[in-house]
Amino acid sequence: MKLKNKIKFVLNLKIFLILFVFGMTYKVFSNEKNYVIATIDRSPITYFDLKQKAKLIHFLRTKNSEYKELNQYFELSLESLISQKLLIKKATEFNKNIFDLTQKDAFKYILARNNNSIEILENFLKKNNLSKSVVISNIQVEIIKKYLIGKMFEKEYDDYLKEINTVSKIEKNEIDLEQIIIKIKKQSVDLINSIEDQIDSLSNQGYSFKEIAEILSKNKLLKVSAGRSGWQNKKDFKSSTFEKLFQFPEGKIIKEKLNNNINYLRIISKRENGKLSNREQIIDFIRLSYKVSKKNKINLQKFYEKNEKLSCEDIYTKLSELKVFKLVNQRVNLTNFSEKILLMINKTNIKQFTDPIIFNEENIQFYICNKENINKKTKSQKEYDEKRLMQKVNILTKKILKILKKDAIIDIKIKVNELN
Repeated sequence: MKLKNKIKFVLNLKIFLILFVFGMTYKVFSNEKNYVIATIDRSPITYFDLKQKAKLIHFLRTKNSEYKELNQYFELSLESLISQKLLIKKATEFNKNIFDLTQKDAFKYILARNNNSIEILENFLKKNNLSKSVVISNIQVEIIKKYLIGKMFEKEYDDYLKEINTVSKIEKNEIDLEQIIIKIKKQSVDLINSIEDQIDSLSNQGYSFKEIAEILSKNKLLKVSAGRSGWQNKKDFKSSTFEKLFQFPEGKIIKEKLNNNINYLRIISKRENGKLSNREQIIDFIRLSYKVSKKNKINLQKFYEKNEKLSCEDIYTKLSELKVFKLVNQRVNLTNFSEKILLMINKTNIKQFTDPIIFNEENIQFYICNKENINKKTKSQKEYDEKRLMQKVNILTKKILKILKKDAIIDIKIKVNELN
C-alpha cells in the first residue's frame, strides 16, 4: 500500500472511532445534559463526574443504592474531585507514571476484595449502579495521598509511625489485679502478725480475697476494703509501678506493710504484647460438696470409673441419684476463683474431677464440663493503630492541599446549590 493510501486509511479510521465514541456517549447520556461545572488548572470537572462521585459517597455512607436526594452530596463530591485532581497533578511531578501505577494497584486491591473475580466485581457495580472508574479512583487517590506524604512530609510521617509503634508496645501489655487493704485502728505487733497468719491460712484453704475481706471485716479493730482493678496498662499507673508489677508471674501475691496498714495485691492475669492469658476462660462445671468421709471419696472414684463417658447433664443426674452430694451447676469466669481453686481447675482436663479440698469442714470438688476461651471484644491493637495512622494521613493531606490550592487556578463555573 502506498504512503498516501496508508495516511488516508488512518485518517478514516480515526474519524470512524471518534464518531463511534461520540455516538455511544450520546446514547448513554442522551436523556441528561452534561456540562463543565469547574476547572482545575484548565482540567474540567463535569456534571457527570460530580454525579457519579456523589453516588459513591452516598453508597459508602449509607450502604444504600437508592440514590434519592443525591444533590445533598454534590458539595462533598466537588471538593473530593478538586482534591483528587490537585493530588494527582502534584504526584505526577514526582513520577510521570504514578497515575498508571496507582490505578493498577487500586484495581488489584478492589479485585482482591471481590474474590479476584471480574465477574463478581462487575455484578456488584451493576447492582449498585456505580461507576467502575470512580470506584477505582477513590482507592487510587488514597494510595497517592500516602505517596505524596512520603515525598513532602517524610520525616514527620516516619516520626509518627515510630510514636505509634512505641505507644502500641506499651498499651499491648495489660494486667488484672485484686487487692485487700487493712487499716488497723490500734497499733499492735501481735495483732498485725495474727492478721497476716489468718490471711495466709484462709488463702491456702481456697478463700478468695473478697471472702477474706468479709471475714476480716467482722473484727472491729480493722477497717477492711477489697476490690478488683480490671484490665489496666501503663497509663493507669504512676511512673515505673506498672513495669515492676508486670515482672511478677500470674498468681503472685505481694504483701506490703506500712505503719498500721497491710496491703495484699494479687496478680490475677496478664496480657503480654496483646496476647490473651490462658486464664481468660469461662468454665462450665458441677460443684460437689460433701462431708469429709473416706466412704464418699471411694464412691466418687468408683462413680467416675463407671460413668466417665457420659455427658455433663447425665453426670449431674447420676450424682443426684447417689443422694450424697450437694450439687450446683455453674458457669463462671476462671479468674473469679481464688488462686488455689483457679490453679486446681486450670490443670484439670474436661470431663475430669478436680482433687478435693477441705472448705468450711466440707470436701469440695469440681467436675469440669467445658472450658471456653474468652474472645476479646475490644478492637485489636492493629485496628486501633490503623485508625490513628489514617488520622495522621488526613491531617498531612490537608496540609498538602492547602499548599497546592495556593498555586492552583480553581474556577467554579456553576455553584452546586444551583444544580438539581
